[in-house]
Amino acid sequence: MKVTLKDIAEETGYSISTVSRVLNGSDKIGKQARREIYRTAKKLKYPIYHNLDGKKIVDTLNILFIVTGFHRGSFYSSLFYGMNVAAAKYNAQMSFVFLDKPFEEILETIQRLVDGRFEGLVLFAPEFNKNHYRQIKKELPDQFPIISNGLIENPVVSTVTFDGYSGGFLAGEHFNKKGYKKCGIIRGPLQKTEARYRFNGFKDYISQDKKMELLWCYDGNFNFQSGVEAFEKFEQEEQKPRAIFASNDNMGHAFLEEALTEGYRVPEDLALVSFDDLPICRRHRPTISSIHTDYEKLGLVTVEKMKDLLDNPDQQEGVLSLVPVHLNIRESS
Repeated sequence: MKVTLKDIAEETGYSISTVSRVLNGSDKIGKQARREIYRTAKKLKYPIYHNLDGKKIVDTLNILFIVTGFHRGSFYSSLFYGMNVAAAKYNAQMSFVFLDKPFEEILETIQRLVDGRFEGLVLFAPEFNKNHYRQIKKELPDQFPIISNGLIENPVVSTVTFDGYSGGFLAGEHFNKKGYKKCGIIRGPLQKTEARYRFNGFKDYISQDKKMELLWCYDGNFNFQSGVEAFEKFEQEEQKPRAIFASNDNMGHAFLEEALTEGYRVPEDLALVSFDDLPICRRHRPTISSIHTDYEKLGLVTVEKMKDLLDNPDQQEGVLSLVPVHLNIRESS
């Protein structure tokens, strides 16, 4: 049965006249209305002229970026800078909001903010689990695009994040090439999926090489103080590993500072690789080898995915996109 303008009008709640003007390329109709009408026309398979693609229907893409559990530091400044640069390249406007509240209040804030002002939502909330995202989806309009920049296992929303497993694997591979056989790791909090992926990548590389041994593990929480405490525990070990993988730069920086204070030579006595490759890794003396994460690339892939979700709202949800990482080798390893 042929789809008509009337079908689109009934589906969206807009008048036939408004639907007609939008599908004929008028820019006099509000952006939100144009977006809804265009998406509905595509869903109903209404024939749209080739020159009326998604780029012309909506001129500027407004994205709400929400961060939870925000802490001051170079990690967040690198994240925000990279996302902002990426958005500008796509003529998108990204609005950053920091929420350090209970989940129920965060949910209420999201509902209030997205109402009519944004085309999509990006969340960096490493502490959220699958049920949190399910509740957010339930409270937002049908097919409203949501992307997570925090890794969750078996995601229920589209997720764009760094390949932490490969990062851990690369650290183990580097130690092996350097001849370090007895290794240790300062893990992140294992309730966070990203911490588990980094640990598993490192552990899996070591376990496949019969000459290597994971001699020591310390459970940190990604902050500087846990790196200090990790070194205190390290010093108490009778058999110390020769090479340490710190699951983020904060912990790696702290561990290295303590080691240098106690007279360790790096890398002659102790080798270190950390994760994120923040500016401190280049400024520190000795410089710190670290798994490099490109935040502009993360932003570009995120905005590309958002545009794809808007143009194809019926696509499969929960797709995981991993942004590649690589190891920057410096003096500490």
